[in-house]
Amino acid sequence: MKSYGIERSSRLILLLIYTFISAIFAFIYLTKSGAQRDGFCFENPFFYLITITTLCFIVLVHASISSRHKPIVAFGSLFLFLFLSEISFCIFYGEIISEGVLDSIIETNSHEVMSMTKQALLIIGPAFITTFLILFVLKKLIFVKFRIFVPLSLYILILSVVLLFLVTKSSLKSDIKNGHLKSSVSVIRTIFPAVLGDLSYLLASYASTDIYSNTNEIEKFNQAVILPPNKYDNDLIVFIMGESSLVSRYSAYGHHQQTTPFMTNIFSQNGGCIIPNSHSAAALTRDSIPMTLSFNVPESNDNLFDNKSIIEMARFNHYKTYWLASAAQSIQGTFNSKFGFIARKSDVITFSEDLLDINVSQLLEDTLQKDNFPKKFIFVHLRGSHQPYSKGYDEVDKLALPDVEEYDLTIHHTDRTIKALYDVINKYSNNYTIIYTSDHGEIVNVGHGIGDNVDQFLIPFMFISTNQQYNCQFIESFRGPDGYLSGLMNKYILSNLLGYEIDPAILDKEKNNDRVFMPNSSVMPFLEVLNKH
Repeated sequence: MKSYGIERSSRLILLLIYTFISAIFAFIYLTKSGAQRDGFCFENPFFYLITITTLCFIVLVHASISSRHKPIVAFGSLFLFLFLSEISFCIFYGEIISEGVLDSIIETNSHEVMSMTKQALLIIGPAFITTFLILFVLKKLIFVKFRIFVPLSLYILILSVVLLFLVTKSSLKSDIKNGHLKSSVSVIRTIFPAVLGDLSYLLASYASTDIYSNTNEIEKFNQAVILPPNKYDNDLIVFIMGESSLVSRYSAYGHHQQTTPFMTNIFSQNGGCIIPNSHSAAALTRDSIPMTLSFNVPESNDNLFDNKSIIEMARFNHYKTYWLASAAQSIQGTFNSKFGFIARKSDVITFSEDLLDINVSQLLEDTLQKDNFPKKFIFVHLRGSHQPYSKGYDEVDKLALPDVEEYDLTIHHTDRTIKALYDVINKYSNNYTIIYTSDHGEIVNVGHGIGDNVDQFLIPFMFISTNQQYNCQFIESFRGPDGYLSGLMNKYILSNLLGYEIDPAILDKEKNNDRVFMPNSSVMPFLEVLNKH
C-alpha cells in the first residue's frame, strides 16, 4: 500500500512537471508565432488548448518509452527526438519553425539540402543527445508509468473536433477540394504544435506540390497589363537574380571592404545605375521569385495560377525565353516547386555542372553563340551568398580579399560573376538591358527566412541599358512613397521592358502599398519591419 502511495505521488509530481513544460511550450509558441501580441497568454483560449495537447503528447511519449515492446519504444523515441528538435530550433534561432521553412524543406533541391547539413546538425545534434539522456533516465532511474487511455482519448477528441471544424468550414472545404491543403493544416498546427502540427504540414506541403505540376499555358493576362503589347525595343533582356545578398556588404553601396569593384564600374557607366534603398518581397527564394516573375502577391497565390507569368508574356511578344542557373540552384526533376512552376514555361532550361557561379557565364556564352533567335529574355539564377558561405567563393576571391569574412568573399565572387556575364553580353549584343538584384537578403552568419530581421530583405538593385528610353529615371519611377523600391515592382519593370504598358492606377496602388511576405506567412508593411531595427 505504501509502495502504491509513493508511485502515485511520483506520478503526480511528474505530471505536474510535464504540465509546467507544456505551459512553457504553449507560451513560447504563442508569443514567437505572433499569435499573441497583446494582452496575457492566460486570456487566450489557445494557450490552454496547446497546453493540453502538448501535455497529452508528452505523456503518450513517456508511456511509449516505458513500454516493454521495442517497436513502441522506437516510435516514442522518434517523436521525442522530433519534439526536442523543435525546441532546439527555437533555442538556436529564437523562433518557432515557420511555415516558410517547412515549405522550403519540401521544395528544396539536393544541393541545398547538402549545403545546410552543418546548420541542421547544430539543431538535431543537441536534440539527439538529449533524447538519449532522457531515454536513459526513463529506463534506468524513473519507473513511473502512465495509463494512456485518458491522454490518448483527449488527444483524439480534440483532433476530431478540429477536423470536423475544417470539413464543415466552407472556405477551408474549398481549399481541400482544390488540393490546397496547407491552409487547413495550418489550423491543426496552431492547436497541435508539438510534432503533429509540423508533420501534418510537411505532409500537406508535399501533397500540395502537385498544384505546381500543370504545364498548360495560362491564357489570361493580369488586369494591370494593357493589351496589345507594343513593338519591343530590347533585343536582349537579362535578369540576374542573386541569392542571400545583403546590400550593406557591397562596396558599391558603401561597404569598407572592396567586395564589388567590377559592379561599381559596370553600373556607373552611361546607361547604368546603382539603385539605393531596395528590398525584396519575401525572405525565402520560393516566395520571392514568384513575386518577381509572375503577378503573385503576398496576400494570395491565385495570380500565379490565373495570370500569365513574365516568362509567358515574353513568349507572347515573340521573345525566346531561357532559364539559366548554377548547379546549386537546379530545380528538382519534377519541377514541383513554386518557382519551378514558372521556370518550366521557359523555352530553354539549363543548369551548370559546377556549384560556383562564375561558370554560369559559360552557359550564357553557349546560349548567345549557338542561338540566333532575334529576341531573347534570359533569367539567370545564381547561388550567390547562400550558406554555407565556404562553398560560394574560390582562391581568386581569397587572394583578392585575404583578410575578410567568408560572407564578403561570396559577394566578391558574385561581383566576378556579374563581370563575366556582362562581358559575354557585350560580346554578342549591342542592344541589351541587364538587371541585377537578389531574391532576398541575409542575416549574416545566421541565414534567412527567420523572424523579422530586416537584413533578410535589404538587397542590391543595379541596372544598365543601351536603350536610352530605359534609364535610371525609368527605374526610379517604380519607387514607392516610402522611399523604397520593392521587389514587387520587378514584374512591372520587366513588363515594360518586354513591350507591355501597365495600368497607371493599378501601379500607383501597388507602389502605395509597400509590404513584404514574412517567413511565418503573414504580410507586414515594409516600414514596420524596417523600424523594428
